[in-house]
Amino acid sequence: MDLRTFLPSIADAIGSLTPSLIGSAVAQAWKPGLSWRQRFVQWIVGSTVSFYATRAIIELTGWNDFVAQSIAFGIALLAFDATPRLAKAATDALASVPGRLADRFLPKKD
Repeated sequence: MDLRTFLPSIADAIGSLTPSLIGSAVAQAWKPGLSWRQRFVQWIVGSTVSFYATRAIIELTGWNDFVAQSIAFGIALLAFDATPRLAKAATDALASVPGRLADRFLPKKD
């Protein structure tokens, strides 16, 4: 196996994750009481959400890489704190679907 074929791919991956990782690190600096586990999870969640959200924004808007990296940094700042709230909102919305469908399609009981 020739490492020269993998090195450009590894460098591209690191380069694309850098704004997300920096954003996550800055978000951690604002929260001094985090455990190492919480810091690691925040880094992973922030960078992962930011990476995929940034890719989606680029695809939808066609903005250049500089703008996308700025967006990635901002998303990573907010991702860890926003993720539990988004998950709860999605769960609440999905949990209410059966009741709303029943109210809409099933006859009312008198």
